Amino acid sequence: MTELAMLTPLHRGRLHLRNRVVFPGHQTVLSQDGLVGERMRNYYAERARGGVAAVVVEGGAVHDTTVKFPEYLRFHERRIVPSLIELTEALSAHDCRTIVQLVHSGSRMSAMDSRLPLWAPSDVRSAISPEIPHAMTAYEIAEVLEGYEKALENMVEAGVDGIEIHAAHEYLLGQFLSPLNNLRDDEYGGSLENRFRLLGEVLALARKTVGDSMVVGVRLNGSDLIEGSLDNDDYVDVARHVEWMNVVDYISVSAGTSRHNHMIVPPMDTPEALYVDYAAAIKRAVDVPVFAVGRLKRVELAEEVIRSGKADVVAEARALIADPEWVAKIERGEAHRIRPCIGCNQGCFGYLYTNRPITCAVNPAVGREKTLGIGSASAGDGVSVLVIGGGPAGMEAAIAAAERGQRVVLVEADEVLGGQLRWASSIATRAELRMIIDHQIAELDRLGVEVRLGVRADARLVAELGPDRIVIATGSRPRSEAFPTDGSIPVVAPIEVMKAPSDFSTGRVLVIDEVSHFPAYAPAELLRDLGASVAVVTPKLFAGGNLDQATMTTMLQRLATKGIEFVPNTKVVAISQGAVEVRDTLSGVARALEADLVVAAVGNKAVDALHVGPESVPHGPHVHLVGDAAAPRTVLEAIREGRLAGRSV
Repeated sequence: MTELAMLTPLHRGRLHLRNRVVFPGHQTVLSQDGLVGERMRNYYAERARGGVAAVVVEGGAVHDTTVKFPEYLRFHERRIVPSLIELTEALSAHDCRTIVQLVHSGSRMSAMDSRLPLWAPSDVRSAISPEIPHAMTAYEIAEVLEGYEKALENMVEAGVDGIEIHAAHEYLLGQFLSPLNNLRDDEYGGSLENRFRLLGEVLALARKTVGDSMVVGVRLNGSDLIEGSLDNDDYVDVARHVEWMNVVDYISVSAGTSRHNHMIVPPMDTPEALYVDYAAAIKRAVDVPVFAVGRLKRVELAEEVIRSGKADVVAEARALIADPEWVAKIERGEAHRIRPCIGCNQGCFGYLYTNRPITCAVNPAVGREKTLGIGSASAGDGVSVLVIGGGPAGMEAAIAAAERGQRVVLVEADEVLGGQLRWASSIATRAELRMIIDHQIAELDRLGVEVRLGVRADARLVAELGPDRIVIATGSRPRSEAFPTDGSIPVVAPIEVMKAPSDFSTGRVLVIDEVSHFPAYAPAELLRDLGASVAVVTPKLFAGGNLDQATMTTMLQRLATKGIEFVPNTKVVAISQGAVEVRDTLSGVARALEADLVVAAVGNKAVDALHVGPESVPHGPHVHLVGDAAAPRTVLEAIREGRLAGRSV
């Protein structure tokens, strides 16, 4: 078998990597009082243990005006050094390089955490910030350079393997590069050479401060993805400027600014490898190694990028969040066992924008590596475990219990596994949800879990099997009678539409959205694609509020482009005499809407009769209620609770 190109070492100048896969910088909100801390150290060490060649530690402050999250890393403060030493030692133990990303965020965020004015090249507001920034003076530019120098000196003292200067995504150095953000008329504005000046000064300072042995990398955009700013040709010129300085050991190529913030972490409904061609253009123009990013989660795709010469390294963020052993499984010939990233953005990018520590919908160990990570499970006692329900929660519980050596039987009333996620994945833009179902089914088979399909569990079956421990994962069902209706307009649940869309594909469809999530938007899109006229009515100020920002934006854009109407601030009161009676939630004004069909996305009700009903199983610490059976929520909670239950039974 031909050796995979991505598994071959890379030795170019100062850059020495055991393979061609790195874990790129991304915010985790796992820091502790501005330091690395145990949780963050364990998070990164888990990926090092899993075989990644280098970890690019998330961006941290080089100046007090940089701080953009609570607990944000403060690389310009000397007290960071001991925690970086510990992190470097933890990663080095697995032959993994520690590269630290230095950042000034400019005007990209708010000042709620720094409590200082935002600094930027000009008083141009970022698209995701509520504030107009302070246009930096020459003195303040010099002050930021001093901050970089302090941070660089701390990196030298900590003995890290390298540093990466972040100049992408409309952070400060990228703002100086951009003609949209940089309106200056001094030596830092105007021509590309002048707009490049500050980045060039930072890179020169970096090499001077860290010496000749430490790796220096830079993260650039391949395109700003916005008319009037820098495109790929412009960034090829920037990359040539960088190479000409002869101080940088690699260029990591991403894309996007706050004006297209949703495309910095592209969600499920975007193409795979969408930024590789930007990296390839830069690689053709320079001799320094180039890193490619952007939905490269599939092994075959990542391998093609390296083998074709489009990039020297693939930077895998979400793939390695979902499965920290992504590289190790490939090395062991177990690529088929990789737990797939499904691109949902729910626990990674989504949690970031609520200032919560990172997690993952398909990998509950994220941020909890010490207790749930690789090698942390205790051996089971060989007892029998009955799992009732074959959705994502039940399957995850069965997998986790079987991994510990328990004897597991899973019963599912349906003839197939996957629960409601099967139907949620039935539209093209959400099809990747199916990947986690397929993975779980394969793991059940590998672990020898006895699966009984078409079997409805009740107290009699439980008594017959006599399990030592029980996990109830019976899911949820649509709520009925969410509002008064005289039956003059048919009302169906989202799941009914997903199962048989052609039965509902004509006429005027009104989707009632009280969930701010895909149970409303998936059937709306499906019916619109089949020819129905569709409007989504929500009592919220806007639709999609329970989605991460990236997924919400691409979803709203796509559905609006298809002609789906969104009606916010509108509460459905009743259906009467062939009309949908609604009330404006702001003004209180009532009116009537016409519809031939109403799809009521009003939330589900737990199916927990086995736990609370007259035919319930025995209660006690050996019975676990998980997922929607406990309370209807999302796949993230279902898999997390299934994993925790399987680890405890």
